[in-house]
Amino acid sequence: KTQFVTREGIYRLITLSEYSRPNRVGYTNMQGSTSVRVSFVTLPDPSGNGDRICFNIGRELYVFIYKGVKKAADLTKPVDKKMYKGTSPTCHDFNTVTMTPDTVSLLVGFSTGQVQVIDPIKKEINKLFNEDRLIDKTKVTCIRWVPGSPNLFLVSHASGQLYLYNEEMLCGTSQPHYQTFKQGDGYSIHTCKTKVTRNPLYRWVIGAEGCSINEFAFSPCGQHLAIVSQDGFLRVFHYDTMELVGAARSYFGGFLCVCWSPDGKYVVVGGEDDLVTVWSFYEKRVVAR
Repeated sequence: KTQFVTREGIYRLITLSEYSRPNRVGYTNMQGSTSVRVSFVTLPDPSGNGDRICFNIGRELYVFIYKGVKKAADLTKPVDKKMYKGTSPTCHDFNTVTMTPDTVSLLVGFSTGQVQVIDPIKKEINKLFNEDRLIDKTKVTCIRWVPGSPNLFLVSHASGQLYLYNEEMLCGTSQPHYQTFKQGDGYSIHTCKTKVTRNPLYRWVIGAEGCSINEFAFSPCGQHLAIVSQDGFLRVFHYDTMELVGAARSYFGGFLCVCWSPDGKYVVVGGEDDLVTVWSFYEKRVVAR
């Protein structure tokens, strides 16, 4: 039991981080709200205090100095705080290639489909992609910088589509038209029909039509991409060749999250079947549930 009602009001069990949060709001039913995501980065700070943590709560986005799990952050002094109207941040990712002690690029995806690049240290909003929602109108479910790249990033949506963007390129002023570049079992990859290269560079359509991509993750070596979808499939691709190299299926329901082992030998996924599934990259099969 996490709450009870008395004559004088509602008593609710809350976490330390929520209790310490400045201007915290009263109790509301959080069912159906945006999931909280957390991103970490270690800046090349000579003082050794370069750890930063980013997380989203409702329509707010926070960046704090991170002091580890045994020492609480000072929640009254955020490095940066942003509040949005009409949309909520759903996911984010730091660029570890271009970061310096004084600047870092942070990708932010939103519930209405837009993507923003901000600098939480300089408190600048650098760029906005899919601003008019011409590329995709559905929620951004996951966002990642391409490993080793200073300007390429991937964005997945609840529509079941995954887009590759170049931060240095603009989006078109009209809805993009696509041509098939490659296709295989359960996926197809498309490029834009344009005379001038523009965003998105590629569109990946994964799984059944309209079936949400819930998360994706690059392997530690950066060569492979694991994608989990609401259709209950884990699909693993060689990123550069865009070839499907393996797949696994849930007992029922969708796969919700995915992560690689540090040595790149295993992919671990969690799903609506209430199981943690371990898939072996080299054996190309499920080895544990």
